[in-house]
Amino acid sequence: MASKVPTKNTKAKPPAKSKPAPSRTGTSRPKAPKSAKEATRAVRDGQKVPRESQKPIYVPRAMPATDDDDVLMAHGAGGGAGFGRCGGRLLGSRLEQTLCDRLGQAGVAHSHSPRHYEVRMTEGQVAAYAPMIVLRGRGREGKSVVIEAAEDAASPILKKVVSFRGQYGQEFYVILVAQDDVLDEVALATYDEACSATNANTLISRLAE
Repeated sequence: MASKVPTKNTKAKPPAKSKPAPSRTGTSRPKAPKSAKEATRAVRDGQKVPRESQKPIYVPRAMPATDDDDVLMAHGAGGGAGFGRCGGRLLGSRLEQTLCDRLGQAGVAHSHSPRHYEVRMTEGQVAAYAPMIVLRGRGREGKSVVIEAAEDAASPILKKVVSFRGQYGQEFYVILVAQDDVLDEVALATYDEACSATNANTLISRLAE
Protein backbone atom coordinates (compact mmCIF):
# COMPACT_ATOMS: atom_id res chain seq x y z
CA MET A 1 0.00 0.00 0.00
CA ALA A 2 1.07 3.52 -0.81
CA SER A 3 1.92 5.54 2.21
CA LYS A 4 -0.04 8.67 2.85
CA VAL A 5 1.88 11.91 2.71
CA PRO A 6 1.06 14.02 5.75
CA THR A 7 -0.49 17.36 4.83
CA LYS A 8 0.61 20.58 6.46
CA ASN A 9 -1.82 22.26 8.85
CA THR A 10 -2.42 25.63 7.12
CA LYS A 11 -4.03 28.50 8.97
CA ALA A 12 -6.46 30.89 7.34
CA LYS A 13 -4.78 34.15 6.34
CA PRO A 14 -6.22 37.28 8.04
CA PRO A 15 -8.01 39.66 5.68
CA ALA A 16 -5.83 42.32 4.17
CA LYS A 17 -6.00 45.60 6.00
CA SER A 18 -7.41 48.42 3.97
CA LYS A 19 -5.12 51.37 3.49
CA PRO A 20 -6.21 54.46 5.40
CA ALA A 21 -7.64 57.24 3.31
CA PRO A 22 -5.14 59.99 2.66
CA SER A 23 -5.41 62.82 5.09
CA ARG A 24 -6.89 66.06 3.74
CA THR A 25 -4.84 68.18 6.04
CA GLY A 26 -2.06 68.27 3.51
CA THR A 27 -4.17 69.38 0.58
CA SER A 28 -3.83 73.03 -0.31
CA ARG A 29 -6.76 75.26 -1.11
CA PRO A 30 -6.47 78.16 -3.51
CA LYS A 31 -5.31 81.22 -1.70
CA ALA A 32 -7.66 84.19 -1.69
CA PRO A 33 -6.32 86.99 -3.85
CA LYS A 34 -5.13 89.99 -1.86
CA SER A 35 -6.66 92.54 -4.23
CA ALA A 36 -9.41 92.95 -6.79
CA LYS A 37 -6.74 93.04 -9.51
CA GLU A 38 -5.46 89.58 -8.49
CA ALA A 39 -9.01 88.24 -8.38
CA THR A 40 -9.62 89.55 -11.91
CA ARG A 41 -6.48 87.94 -13.25
CA ALA A 42 -7.29 84.66 -11.45
CA VAL A 43 -10.68 84.50 -13.16
CA ARG A 44 -9.09 85.41 -16.48
CA ASP A 45 -6.52 82.58 -16.08
CA GLY A 46 -9.22 80.03 -15.28
CA GLN A 47 -8.42 79.69 -11.59
CA LYS A 48 -11.07 79.20 -8.94
CA VAL A 49 -11.44 82.12 -6.58
CA PRO A 50 -12.73 81.42 -3.04
CA ARG A 51 -16.09 82.98 -2.25
CA GLU A 52 -14.70 85.04 0.59
CA SER A 53 -12.58 86.97 -1.89
CA GLN A 54 -15.52 87.79 -4.19
CA LYS A 55 -16.56 90.94 -2.34
CA PRO A 56 -17.94 94.12 -3.88
CA ILE A 57 -15.21 96.42 -5.09
CA TYR A 58 -15.03 99.83 -3.52
CA VAL A 59 -14.08 102.58 -5.94
CA PRO A 60 -12.63 105.56 -4.04
CA ARG A 61 -13.37 109.07 -5.30
CA ALA A 62 -10.75 110.32 -7.79
CA MET A 63 -9.03 106.97 -8.21
CA PRO A 64 -6.91 106.91 -11.41
CA ALA A 65 -7.23 104.00 -13.81
CA THR A 66 -3.76 102.45 -13.86
CA ASP A 67 -4.41 99.00 -15.31
CA ASP A 68 -6.01 98.71 -18.75
CA ASP A 69 -6.32 94.94 -18.26
CA ASP A 70 -8.47 95.29 -15.15
CA VAL A 71 -11.80 94.18 -16.60
CA LEU A 72 -13.79 94.56 -13.39
CA MET A 73 -12.81 98.18 -12.91
CA ALA A 74 -13.10 99.15 -16.56
CA HIS A 75 -16.48 97.69 -17.42
CA GLY A 76 -18.28 97.17 -14.14
CA ALA A 77 -18.70 94.25 -11.76
CA GLY A 78 -21.11 92.83 -9.25
CA GLY A 79 -21.71 94.91 -6.14
CA GLY A 80 -22.25 98.16 -7.98
CA ALA A 81 -18.60 99.00 -8.43
CA GLY A 82 -16.72 99.93 -11.58
CA PHE A 83 -18.75 101.98 -14.07
CA GLY A 84 -16.20 102.76 -16.74
CA ARG A 85 -13.71 105.58 -16.83
CA CYS A 86 -13.34 109.08 -18.21
CA GLY A 87 -10.10 110.99 -18.59
CA GLY A 88 -8.19 108.34 -16.66
CA ARG A 89 -10.57 108.43 -13.69
CA LEU A 90 -12.77 105.55 -12.57
CA LEU A 91 -16.46 106.41 -12.29
CA GLY A 92 -17.96 105.47 -8.94
CA SER A 93 -21.72 105.16 -9.59
CA ARG A 94 -24.28 104.48 -12.28
CA LEU A 95 -25.57 108.04 -11.97
CA GLU A 96 -22.11 109.51 -12.51
CA GLN A 97 -21.71 107.30 -15.57
CA THR A 98 -25.05 108.52 -16.96
CA LEU A 99 -24.12 112.18 -16.42
CA CYS A 100 -20.73 111.62 -18.03
CA ASP A 101 -22.26 109.99 -21.11
CA ARG A 102 -24.83 112.76 -21.56
CA LEU A 103 -22.27 115.52 -21.06
CA GLY A 104 -20.07 113.89 -23.67
CA GLN A 105 -22.95 113.57 -26.13
CA ALA A 106 -23.79 117.26 -25.63
CA GLY A 107 -20.17 118.26 -26.23
CA VAL A 108 -19.66 119.68 -22.72
CA ALA A 109 -16.01 119.38 -21.69
CA HIS A 110 -15.64 118.18 -18.09
CA SER A 111 -13.29 116.51 -15.63
CA HIS A 112 -13.97 113.92 -12.94
CA SER A 113 -12.44 114.75 -9.56
CA PRO A 114 -9.64 116.87 -11.04
CA ARG A 115 -8.24 117.75 -7.61
CA HIS A 116 -8.82 117.48 -3.86
CA TYR A 117 -9.82 120.37 -1.62
CA GLU A 118 -9.18 120.52 2.10
CA VAL A 119 -12.46 121.12 3.91
CA ARG A 120 -13.04 121.75 7.60
CA MET A 121 -15.65 119.48 9.12
CA THR A 122 -17.39 119.76 12.48
CA GLU A 123 -15.39 119.61 15.71
CA GLY A 124 -12.25 120.88 14.01
CA GLN A 125 -11.78 117.85 11.77
CA VAL A 126 -10.20 118.25 8.34
CA ALA A 127 -11.12 116.11 5.33
CA ALA A 128 -10.33 115.92 1.61
CA TYR A 129 -13.11 116.49 -0.90
CA ALA A 130 -12.86 115.88 -4.64
CA PRO A 131 -15.79 117.31 -6.65
CA MET A 132 -17.41 114.60 -8.75
CA ILE A 133 -17.63 116.53 -12.04
CA VAL A 134 -16.24 119.98 -12.86
CA LEU A 135 -17.22 121.63 -16.15
CA ARG A 136 -14.45 123.21 -18.20
CA GLY A 137 -14.99 126.57 -19.83
CA ARG A 138 -18.58 126.95 -18.63
CA GLY A 139 -19.78 128.76 -15.53
CA ARG A 140 -22.75 130.06 -13.63
CA GLU A 141 -22.82 133.47 -11.94
CA GLY A 142 -19.11 133.85 -12.66
CA LYS A 143 -18.28 130.59 -10.89
CA SER A 144 -17.01 127.19 -12.02
CA VAL A 145 -19.77 124.59 -12.16
CA VAL A 146 -19.54 121.47 -10.01
CA ILE A 147 -22.00 118.61 -10.54
CA GLU A 148 -22.37 116.27 -7.59
CA ALA A 149 -24.59 113.19 -7.87
CA ALA A 150 -26.01 111.44 -4.81
CA GLU A 151 -27.82 108.12 -4.61
CA ASP A 152 -28.37 108.24 -0.85
CA ALA A 153 -29.29 111.18 1.38
CA ALA A 154 -27.12 109.70 4.14
CA SER A 155 -23.98 109.59 1.97
CA PRO A 156 -20.95 110.95 3.92
CA ILE A 157 -19.82 112.88 0.84
CA LEU A 158 -22.74 115.29 1.23
CA LYS A 159 -21.35 116.59 4.52
CA LYS A 160 -18.12 117.40 2.69
CA VAL A 161 -20.12 119.22 -0.01
CA VAL A 162 -21.70 121.45 2.65
CA SER A 163 -18.27 122.32 4.04
CA PHE A 164 -16.91 122.81 0.53
CA ARG A 165 -19.62 125.33 -0.30
CA GLY A 166 -19.03 127.13 2.98
CA GLN A 167 -15.35 127.61 2.15
CA TYR A 168 -15.29 127.83 -1.64
CA GLY A 169 -18.78 129.08 -2.40
CA GLN A 170 -17.42 132.23 -4.05
CA GLU A 171 -15.57 130.14 -6.63
CA PHE A 172 -17.89 127.20 -7.34
CA TYR A 173 -21.54 126.78 -8.28
CA VAL A 174 -22.71 123.37 -7.01
CA ILE A 175 -25.49 121.49 -8.80
CA LEU A 176 -26.80 118.41 -7.00
CA VAL A 177 -28.40 115.64 -9.08
CA ALA A 178 -30.39 112.95 -7.27
CA GLN A 179 -33.73 111.19 -7.17
CA ASP A 180 -36.65 113.23 -5.87
CA ASP A 181 -36.90 111.34 -2.57
CA VAL A 182 -33.18 111.98 -1.93
CA LEU A 183 -33.50 115.70 -2.72
CA ASP A 184 -36.34 115.98 -0.22
CA GLU A 185 -34.00 114.88 2.59
CA VAL A 186 -30.84 116.75 1.62
CA ALA A 187 -30.07 120.02 3.42
CA LEU A 188 -30.41 123.20 1.35
CA ALA A 189 -26.83 124.15 2.28
CA THR A 190 -25.61 121.26 0.10
CA TYR A 191 -26.25 122.92 -3.27
CA ASP A 192 -26.81 126.11 -5.24
CA GLU A 193 -29.13 124.30 -7.60
CA ALA A 194 -30.87 120.92 -7.40
CA CYS A 195 -32.00 118.75 -10.29
CA SER A 196 -33.97 115.53 -10.30
CA ALA A 197 -32.17 112.62 -11.93
CA THR A 198 -35.13 112.20 -14.29
CA ASN A 199 -34.52 115.74 -15.63
CA ALA A 200 -30.78 115.34 -16.17
CA ASN A 201 -31.19 115.70 -19.95
CA THR A 202 -32.83 119.10 -19.53
CA LEU A 203 -30.07 120.25 -17.16
CA ILE A 204 -27.28 119.20 -19.52
CA SER A 205 -29.00 120.79 -22.52
CA ARG A 206 -29.14 124.04 -20.60
CA LEU A 207 -25.48 123.76 -19.59
CA ALA A 208 -24.51 123.10 -23.21
CA GLU A 209 -26.09 126.37 -24.44
